[in-house]
Parts: sequence; structure tokens; C-alpha cells
Amino acid sequence: MIQGPSVDWFAIAPEVALIVGAFVLLLAAAFARGHERALSLILGLGTLIVSVGFSVAAWGDAPVVTMADAFRVDDLTELVRITVAALAALVLLLSVGWNRLREQGSEFTALLLLTCAGMGVVAGSTSFVTLFVGLELFSLSLYVLVAFDGKSRASLEASFKYLVLGTLGSIVLVYGAAFLYGATGSFMYDGIAASLAEGGSGEAVVTLGTALVLVGLLFKVGVMPFHMWVPDVYEGAPTQITGFMAGATKLVAFVALARILLDALPAVEHLWSPVLIIVAIVTIIGGNIAALVQTNVKRMIAWSSVGAAGYALIGIIVHGDLGLRGLVFYLATYAFTAFGAFAVIALFERDQSRAKGYATLDGMRAWGFSRPFAGMAMVVFLLAFAGFPPTAGFIGKFVISGAAVTNDYVYLAVVGVIGSVIGLAYYLRVIVALYDRSRKSDVGLPATPGLGGASLAILLCLAVVLLGGILPSLGLDWAGQAASFLTVAK
Repeated sequence: MIQGPSVDWFAIAPEVALIVGAFVLLLAAAFARGHERALSLILGLGTLIVSVGFSVAAWGDAPVVTMADAFRVDDLTELVRITVAALAALVLLLSVGWNRLREQGSEFTALLLLTCAGMGVVAGSTSFVTLFVGLELFSLSLYVLVAFDGKSRASLEASFKYLVLGTLGSIVLVYGAAFLYGATGSFMYDGIAASLAEGGSGEAVVTLGTALVLVGLLFKVGVMPFHMWVPDVYEGAPTQITGFMAGATKLVAFVALARILLDALPAVEHLWSPVLIIVAIVTIIGGNIAALVQTNVKRMIAWSSVGAAGYALIGIIVHGDLGLRGLVFYLATYAFTAFGAFAVIALFERDQSRAKGYATLDGMRAWGFSRPFAGMAMVVFLLAFAGFPPTAGFIGKFVISGAAVTNDYVYLAVVGVIGSVIGLAYYLRVIVALYDRSRKSDVGLPATPGLGGASLAILLCLAVVLLGGILPSLGLDWAGQAASFLTVAK
């Protein structure tokens, strides 16, 4: 009799809940036509709450390795699960007034739940096999979600570009994993690390495998020169999906990158560290300069997210307790900052739906007077991007920069400061446009569909960004506890 690998069902309960919830939702939708929106919101939010409940219950427990030692559940995995599920819940809140949720809400929500499940698998992967399975599960779901606004040519074009370039990145990653397997005889991160520590087999094969794995992962995190999909996909996707990608996808991809480099490839740090240093510098400066010339606000923030990926790379380059704690804190809080900014843009787009307007600097002039809360929130999110106190963005950049200085990477901290100064220039352009008195109107805007859900999503993101800046100790403690599991020794 063939005996399969032992499975700790409680350890994988969040992913099981999400997958079961997705299929139950699709099945229930077949018997509840005409109630798509209510059904998708109730079952979708309920499933996410159950998933988060399992993760919260397991927080602080000893790490569990299951699925033939290919999946590890520790506090870092739980942090990613909780953050991703929270962002998915915000997506549903932001989608309340969206016509597509009324028409095909069950399909939209089911795909969102499957995306979250795949991201959880990626976050806990300790093998290239489980990494690829999780990566494809969430990537395939995201390809469809990006194209979900089927009446928009930009949405379909963005999905096609994401599909082609995302597939290319996955292919390169798989080839790299294959070369590392040929050199070490293992797909497991710890097996690869042990073999390389003993000398491996074939320096050229190891170098090639490391290079290909690095390129494939850098595609996923969207850094230069592997960023070409980011501006077009962020601009063309439904805005709530753009916000989810900017936060959740970046967090998950960086956790995967950190686990592989620090758990599987520490013995060849001399190969990947110089590459990351060059990529970080080019990404911080290039991403912010490219954002400086944009007039479309979605595209501007897309380029800004490219620059933000460069800051996160500094945390991996420096690593150590301080660098990794700053990395996890920065990524987790950046996720809510980015989603909040795109939530404001989504609200603006709904206000302008009759005119088919896009969120351009000219189109958003004086809009801050018409929607005071959304305008004020946008100012906070932009200042958090720039690293201004008292926001979580300031704390994240401060900790990462401090780690860089402490570990003799002063030049990386200087580059980060230069990037922030450049970023401030285009963030101020948006703020000035929002409060351009020459366009001020005393006429308020009428209630737009889903205004309550959008306002709640913005409020929750605003709370995270401000609390993370005003009371950072709790968030940094959680981040440090999660980041402590980013090395094989632990």
C-alpha cells in the first residue's frame, strides 16, 4: 500500500478554509441567482474571518513542518496569512458598489479566496515544489482578476501582459530550481543549503541556478530591470485589485525571496548580494524618477511601488535581526498604505464614472474639497510613502536605514534618502492637485455607490498607517518575532 505524507490539518487549516469557502460559494451561487453581491460578501468575509481565526490561534506556537517537510507554519507564515486575508476583506468592502460584484460576485470572490490560499502556500514553502504550486495557484487567479472588468480594453490588455511576463518569470524560476536540484540533489531549501555548505557539485551549475532563481523572483517582486509589467498592470486592473496586488503580492513575493536566499542559498551570498545591491540602487532611483514624470496617479503610484521594492531589498541585503525586522514591518505596513491610496483612487473613479474619467492630476484637482475625508486620507498615505512621521512608512524606512548604517551599508541608506526626496516631489504634486483652490467648488458630491464600504476600507488602512507610526513598538515586536524565522538555524 502506498502511504502518502503525513499532514497536520490544523497547520494548513487557513488554506483549507479558503479553498473550501471558494467552492462552497460557487456551489451556493448556482442556487441564489440575483443575490450575487450579498452572497459573495457574507460567505467571502465569513471565510476570511475563519481563516484569520486559525492563524491568530496558532500565533506564537512552535513552528510546524508538514506536507513531507515541504511546508512550514511559523509566525512569519501566520503574519502573511493574516495580512493577505485582511487585504482581501478590504477588497470586498471596496467592491460593494462595483457593478461587476452584482453580476459575477461569486466568481470574483472565489478567485480572491483562491489567491489568498496560494499566497499562504508560497509564504510557508520550504521546497521549490510547494513554492511553484502556491505561486501558480495565486498567479492564475490574479490573471483572471486583473481581467475581471471585461468591458475595459485596458483591463484585458493588462491581464494579457501580466500572464505573459508572469509566466516568463515562473519558467525562469523553474529552470533555476532544476539546475540547483542537479547540483545538490534536493528541492528542499534546507537540503540545498546543506549541500552547498559542503561544497555542492559543480560551481558553474550552482551559479547558473542561483542566477535564474534570482531573476525569476525579481520578476515577481517587480524591481528594475524586471519591472516592465508593473505600470501597465497596475493601471489597467480594477483598482481594488491593483491595491491588493500592490500590498499582498509584494509582501508574499518578498517573503519567498527572503526565505530562498537566507534559508536555501546563504552559502552563495557572495553571488546574490552584489546583484541585489546594484538592483536596489537602480530600482530606488529609477522607479522614483519614472514616477516623477507621470500624470496618471495610478501609474505614478505603480512606479512608486517599484521604488518601494528597492527599499525592501535593502532589508534582505543587510539581513540580521534589525534588517529583517525592518523588512517585515515595512512590507506589512506598506501593504495597507498602498491599498488605502488605491481605495481613494477607486472612490474618485466612481465619482467620475459618468464622465469615464481616469485619476489624473488634472482630473483630481480640488476633489479633496468635495470628499474631505478621502482627500485627507490620501495626503496621509502619500506622506507615508515618502517616509514622513508620524506614519508607519517613516518607522519602516528608519529601521531599514538604521540597519544599513549599522552594518556598514551607509551608501544604501543615502540612496534611500535620495529616493525619498525625489518621491516627495511627485507626492506633493498630487496633494497640490487635490487642494487646488482655483478649482474649488462649494458643491458637494452626491453619495456614490458603495461609499460606505469604500470609506470603511480607507478608514481601516488609515488606522494601521497612523498607529504604526505613533505606536510602533507593538508592530515592530510582531515583525521581529515573525522575522526571526527567516534563517535555517531557527
